[in-house]
Amino acid sequence: MLDRAGRDELHYAAADNDVVTVKERLDAGVDVDLAERRSGFTPLHFAVQGGALDTTVALLDAGADIQAPTVPRGASPLHLAVSGWRLNPDGAMIDLLLARGADKTAREKNGWTPDDLAKGAFEFPAALAAKLHP
Repeated sequence: MLDRAGRDELHYAAADNDVVTVKERLDAGVDVDLAERRSGFTPLHFAVQGGALDTTVALLDAGADIQAPTVPRGASPLHLAVSGWRLNPDGAMIDLLLARGADKTAREKNGWTPDDLAKGAFEFPAALAAKLHP
């Protein structure tokens, strides 16, 4: 059952790095790419934004759309990983998304790529930024 924001328990479990609940909700037939109403965030967006590596892996393994854009900004999960890099300062989230095929040239509504976001982020690690260059 969805809450008022159009979110399923899957969204919250993804953000909380609760792999057991993520798998239960997917096994129950919840769409891995279910977008909530307000921002179009899918469970993958919630996992990435929460820095939840284990649930990010579980969602990607279940076929989550690695390029799903948010609404209206059009940010991909990689955009969110770059914006929230401090949650995984070792670069594990960014590395995971890149290894799984995230498009580092994807542009959000304002035309910014993940590389552009990294360039504008205070103290963004140079070694990590180099991985985002197209």
